[in-house]
Amino acid sequence: MAGLTTMPDAPMVARIFTVATGESPDDLRPLGQGVTASGWRVDARGGPYCVLIGIPREVQAAQGRDEPPQFGARHALLTALAEVTPLTPRAIATSVDPEQTDPTGGRWAWQVTSLIEGAPAADAAAITAEIARDLGGVLAALHALPVEGFGPLEDTVDAVRGVAPDRAGGIIGRWSPDIWPFDGRALLTHPVARLAPALLAPLSTMREPLLRYAEPPSAVAASHTDLNASHFLLHEGRLAGLIDFGDAAIVPPAFDIASFAYYQGWALTTALLEGYATNRILREIRQVEAHQLSVVLALQKIEKATRTADERRRQYALDFLAEALPLAAARRGDA
Repeated sequence: MAGLTTMPDAPMVARIFTVATGESPDDLRPLGQGVTASGWRVDARGGPYCVLIGIPREVQAAQGRDEPPQFGARHALLTALAEVTPLTPRAIATSVDPEQTDPTGGRWAWQVTSLIEGAPAADAAAITAEIARDLGGVLAALHALPVEGFGPLEDTVDAVRGVAPDRAGGIIGRWSPDIWPFDGRALLTHPVARLAPALLAPLSTMREPLLRYAEPPSAVAASHTDLNASHFLLHEGRLAGLIDFGDAAIVPPAFDIASFAYYQGWALTTALLEGYATNRILREIRQVEAHQLSVVLALQKIEKATRTADERRRQYALDFLAEALPLAAARRGDA
């Protein structure tokens, strides 16, 4: 694993686990390393656990990143979710908790959670309608949690609280300073003006409907915001768990529906909404909102792929935008 020399070794991971749980590990092994954290599986009497260790800032800097693991925010969110769904990891302890003894002496940020047994979805093709419905139930529970504020979460164990002062700041804070139309830019300055000029006319009609999501009383909720297939754990054809809440934010809940649609398509999104709500009117409202907010996500993906010169992802985002725009424009006055 990259940066392993700057990370805790197995004895330190075992010590973190024992201090956090009071148990002695029977076995432990690395799970892998992501952008913000590396993970270890620990087997013990109480069941399988996961120990996450934050990637040191100097390692991230060498990779051109600066993304804190947000273990306090994750702990608060998972603690609240444990009361309403079994399909998310259970928070146990984190170094961010001021009342928690830290055996690393503050050298590393860490978190201990339960470990959900299941295989990561290989790709979107692994997602079935039944799995989408299961996920819809998890999102309904997530979106119903009590929250404070807007945008990216404050890294505290005390509450699920956003750091932005208002809805627009919350959306910009989660995705980037450049996210049309909330950044106030002219549409002509967006890469889509050069890449797909035929889309400018329908896009321009979306400015006012989209800006309503930045105004009261539009709904906001704790949201996962990154529903690609790698965050779904599967077992025997069902959803075993939803993981990786590092990008969670308090934003319009339909951003989650739009995120799922971006990665898995609109047909499976219909199934997700069936699991999300039994109330037909609520399902229709979220669908309309997701059609509209998918335009925002597609534009953000286009801009990001343009910056990184990722032609494949840019073309995927352009194709998704072309598909989403007629859906959004047809109902732009309804949300």
